[in-house]
Amino acid sequence: MLIIRNNTTDIICSAFVAGWRGLRGLLLGVVLVLVGHSSSYGQCALTLGADSLDACVGDTVFLSASGADSFQWSHDASLSCDTCAAPYIIMTDTSQYVLVKGTTSVSQYATNGTFSSGNTGFVTNYTYNATSIWNEGTYAVGPNPNTVHPNFGTWGDHTTGTGNYMLVNGAASGNKILWRQQLTFPPGIQVTMSWWALTFVTPAGSLQLKLFGANVGNSAATPTSTGVWQKTSRTFTVPASGAVTLNLVTLSSALAGTDFGLDDIRFSYSCEATDTVWIAPKNNAQVLLDAEPVFGCDSVLIELANVLDSTGALAYEWMLSDGTVDTSATFSHCLQDSGTYTGMVRTTSAEGCVDSAYFPSIRVGYTRQLDSLIIANDGSGTVGGIRILNGSNTIGLGVHYEAYAGSASGLDSLVVRAGGQEWIDSTVTRMQLASGWSPVGLAREPMTICAYLYTSDGCVDSLCQDVAFYPEVDVPNVFTPNGDGLNDELTLQTRSAEQIHVIIYNRWGTKVFETYDLGTMWDGNWQGRPAADGVYFLTVEVSNPYSQMPLAKQATIHLVR
Repeated sequence: MLIIRNNTTDIICSAFVAGWRGLRGLLLGVVLVLVGHSSSYGQCALTLGADSLDACVGDTVFLSASGADSFQWSHDASLSCDTCAAPYIIMTDTSQYVLVKGTTSVSQYATNGTFSSGNTGFVTNYTYNATSIWNEGTYAVGPNPNTVHPNFGTWGDHTTGTGNYMLVNGAASGNKILWRQQLTFPPGIQVTMSWWALTFVTPAGSLQLKLFGANVGNSAATPTSTGVWQKTSRTFTVPASGAVTLNLVTLSSALAGTDFGLDDIRFSYSCEATDTVWIAPKNNAQVLLDAEPVFGCDSVLIELANVLDSTGALAYEWMLSDGTVDTSATFSHCLQDSGTYTGMVRTTSAEGCVDSAYFPSIRVGYTRQLDSLIIANDGSGTVGGIRILNGSNTIGLGVHYEAYAGSASGLDSLVVRAGGQEWIDSTVTRMQLASGWSPVGLAREPMTICAYLYTSDGCVDSLCQDVAFYPEVDVPNVFTPNGDGLNDELTLQTRSAEQIHVIIYNRWGTKVFETYDLGTMWDGNWQGRPAADGVYFLTVEVSNPYSQMPLAKQATIHLVR
């Protein structure tokens, strides 16, 4: 497979052939003049001496590539040279392929970019006049601006000093297409377009490069002094289609000056092509095992097979560091003791060829067990397996776990999570038995508290406890229902309450307010009229599913207006 990419992005390249369908249309009320055709620019290529090679282990294998300016070989440690066109490698039993990247730098003129072919190869919104460019918005192609405008000096072109270039009397309308080409480049690459300009009469003109109508960089002025050639460059990214439409647009609308010459329009870019030489060692005993590390907690089932022996033609000897030896084509073995294991397999072909490979990394980790999760809170109890905490949301938190000598380096760690809170002990030692935190504040809402004990092997044990709270209520002793927006209602502060019953009596024992709604509070009215200032008596009961009986309170409140 041949892959083409630019300096930053891999893309698939194919040959591009640009067709020209003719371009006609109105722009700013002026008909575009068609004097050229679209062009396809250099596509990156790379040719290999051979796409695949085979040899015996230890042989010298010669490689070669052509079609690029420079080369970069990789993926084989035995490469004799990684930047030459024809390196060699020493075949090994693990040789698979060699990558080569060819880089090509391209710098070439636009179609008739030197204007040596005259008035052709581009589209313009200017008016062509081969003998006179006295009027604004006209141009000619020739070697001397003085021959088409008596007020212009005599200056040679930038290319040779004697050749043609575009002689422009700047348009006074502004935003007028001076030069357009449709081109095809390798998709996705960065292309730098450059051009040379010479000012005939000041003030200087102003040009803007556009890609499909979008500005490429800032506008560029022609030289501030007459008779001096000046280079301008702008860089753009070729879209995935590879096709671009480029416009040089004049921006100035001045009636005097802004007259200039244009020459040597050029494109420069760099692209890359990559290819692969596949290498096949001539060794019928080749063995290749999956290199992914094997890890498990408490037990591991190993299953290894030679991916290069699909027909089972080889003889095997599997050897594991626990003393296990097996001659099956596929090695299956269960490990139940924690620790790190090594091993290798030796293969033998019918021709007597021998190959070997080491097992991937194998480790069995141990899950260190949690014994208990301690939630200390005075007056707490348990209902249906849920730990019910008293009115205080401050607890002591502790975790007990087993001591473990361990067989891997590093410390264990304990993480306890409750709602959005987290407590961490990242320095649990091998023989440590407990971790704890006190005091710990919890949000007063049902939640699950979980402890996770991670070993340095990566194994984890967990223990969780559901937690809820007994209900509580606070009653203020005064409120002022005077309509000033402050303390106008008798508001009871509840915590962990799901049901409420409130009754308020006046001093003569008459009930003036009652509610079972947590969101409804007394506004100081009775029978549709403001209740009198004075002392009132309140009883309240709150409960939730975890309270064995409602929490009851009595209070004296003062109504003050």
